[in-house]
Amino acid sequence: MSNFSRQDYSELFRPGSIGRLNLKNRLIMAPMGNALADDKGYVTEAMLDYYRERARGGVGLIITQFVSINYEDMMPYSLALYDDSHMPGIKRLVQMIHEYDVKVSVQLMHPGMLLVLLPSLPEGMTVKVPAVTPMMTADKPYQVIEAAAIEQYAEEFAAAAHRVVETGADAVEIHACHGCLLSTFLSPATNRRVDEYGGSVENRARFTQRVIAAVRQRIGREFPLTVRINGSDDVPGGVTSDEVVEQAVILNSAGADAISVSSGLEYWSTLMAPPYSAPEGTNVPVTEKIKDRLATPVIIAGKISPELAVRILREHKADFTALGRPLLADPQLPNKLRNGRIDDIRRCVYCNNCLRSLWRSCSVNPFLYREDMLPLAPATVPRKVMVAGGGVAGMQAAILLAERGHQVSLYEKESELGGQWRIASNMPEKRTYRHFTDYLKHRLEQLGIPVNLGVEVTREQVLKAKPDAVVVATGAIPQELNVPGLRRNHVVQANDIIQGKVQAADQVVVIGGNMLGMELTALLAEEGKKVILVSRGRLGGRKGPDDKIAFRALMRKLVDGGVPIYPNVKILEVAPQKLIIEMNTEIIALPAGTIALAIGVEPVYQLADEITRDIAEVYTVGDCVMPGNAAQATFSAARLAAEI
Repeated sequence: MSNFSRQDYSELFRPGSIGRLNLKNRLIMAPMGNALADDKGYVTEAMLDYYRERARGGVGLIITQFVSINYEDMMPYSLALYDDSHMPGIKRLVQMIHEYDVKVSVQLMHPGMLLVLLPSLPEGMTVKVPAVTPMMTADKPYQVIEAAAIEQYAEEFAAAAHRVVETGADAVEIHACHGCLLSTFLSPATNRRVDEYGGSVENRARFTQRVIAAVRQRIGREFPLTVRINGSDDVPGGVTSDEVVEQAVILNSAGADAISVSSGLEYWSTLMAPPYSAPEGTNVPVTEKIKDRLATPVIIAGKISPELAVRILREHKADFTALGRPLLADPQLPNKLRNGRIDDIRRCVYCNNCLRSLWRSCSVNPFLYREDMLPLAPATVPRKVMVAGGGVAGMQAAILLAERGHQVSLYEKESELGGQWRIASNMPEKRTYRHFTDYLKHRLEQLGIPVNLGVEVTREQVLKAKPDAVVVATGAIPQELNVPGLRRNHVVQANDIIQGKVQAADQVVVIGGNMLGMELTALLAEEGKKVILVSRGRLGGRKGPDDKIAFRALMRKLVDGGVPIYPNVKILEVAPQKLIIEMNTEIIALPAGTIALAIGVEPVYQLADEITRDIAEVYTVGDCVMPGNAAQATFSAARLAAEI
């Protein structure tokens, strides 16, 4: 079905070592925050379920989410190890992972500036920083670390590391990237100190050196220790690649058994979790430079597909690959690669729905953070279920219902499956979105589910088919504006441009400051069009961007492309070759050979209303209930499928 099956993945399954730690393969689960700890930092059943799924999947090493080293600066709902009371939970987590022949490393961190990501700080908490700089614009109470306090923090790392050893874990990692406390000392963008901890590369690395030394003194020289640093800060004035290499050499000499490379100061960057628009392997060049200088192993992260991982290892650009979001999308990824089940992989599409603050889930894996739902129970009484709509919600519902034993048929009015997701995958930077529809089609075929394309389900068809239940997943359609002149020929929907149904003129006005509007504007600007972006509210959506990483990436493109942006305007009228707007009480006529509408969608639910009296069980799912992102659609499908 795919080109992936022709790859040789054996390179990923060679054993390897980090210090005295022997690993069965080269695949590491990267440390990722998951907010599954309780409010006191203790391990929960949900966290055990989450890591159990990844341990079953066949990685060689799991690096836990970051663990707070002190009470004063603990991130809410993150793990903690600042006293002995947290040890039983961590020990239970370690023992559970060991049951699956997987090694465990516990990552220790002081959050530092990562606390600015919180909507508000607990009373009395301050954001610890090496220095206050003009870029620190968040409305938070900053506190500059005094040199005398550094030894205290080093001792807190050391005490937590000693507890890691006592839990039975196999290694410990020091978190020194993404804008945590150690990271801000390493970065010239945030470290403006003039004492022994600021200025030169050596001085900026001194704090992390002190931490490594204190940890080594407490855990001994033989216990495996890794340090994770930024390959790039991805901000103006950030660390250079040459400085990163020097930092790696310094920290390796201080006692690190391996250097792990990630990137990005999280509160400003796009590289902490590179979105769909970023190229693969953003850290490969700097990681290769580090490996050339070190005799000890180097670990690489940052949007790495299995195919790229193979090339990195074969070309000796790194020793291990740390996979984050791909293991959220499919915990069984390693096992499927090893067993040649390539088409069965749910590939990460880097949409970053898993990072959203308001709805944390995965577009391709509806059970992320809800692993307690698995496995879905077989249906007590198999039933005949008709699914109307072949978008991601409809396909996901059909698959899970069939897996439970129901007799399912799927109907889609278009000639192709995929709905809004298929349209989005026509954008050049979202072509990887097709991996998900390919996977869903593959599962439909495997399960033998009849798929009826080009069939718009009507009440008469439902009555003729006599199903026990109908799942309506008819999706949504683009909204229109209620303004004079809307019906003029040069007014089109953004989706029509994306699908190639309409060719935009040389001068385009895009109406809509949500992500779709920004994406279309950036695309047209890259094609050489003269584009203006107009929004009736703030950019990123009515409440602002929930996916801040993709938003930052798009904003950079618009700024770099010199695109004029008009936020918070009133749309008055569509005139010939113009759009008339009001901005700050001024009337402005914007030249527009094409006006593209990207203002959102509205649900299509009429079928459900028409058949409710005829069919005992009618369910609605996905955008036809309430338009949302793909993660919401697939999870609503999973929840529904579990109930029927």
